[in-house]
Amino acid sequence: MDLTTVSLFISLSLVVFGIAYYYFTTRHKERMMMLSRGLSPDYFKGQTDYLPILLILGTVSVVMAPAIILGGYLVEMNAFRLKGSLVFFAVIFLALGISLFISYALIRLRDKRRQP
Repeated sequence: MDLTTVSLFISLSLVVFGIAYYYFTTRHKERMMMLSRGLSPDYFKGQTDYLPILLILGTVSVVMAPAIILGGYLVEMNAFRLKGSLVFFAVIFLALGISLFISYALIRLRDKRRQP
């Protein structure tokens, strides 16, 4: 492997490890502080809601599939006088932004319906 590839892989691994370490240590300290102030340990059970994450992943997946097809079609048609890969990635990132906006609107609508 090339030296830059190895150094990039190591630095990305260190960044991921650092973020995870910071997240878990901060969460642990916060929970210990709350427990020392008298909060019940049962408060932390069943608190995770995975539905927004699944909604975001589903929306992104549904929008990205036609975007990849459209990007490939535009590259084959040579619709723009740009490099083919540039048009392909531009369409993909445009669709990614649109899908994240749609998922944000759906989550916000869901939260409004849940509140009394």
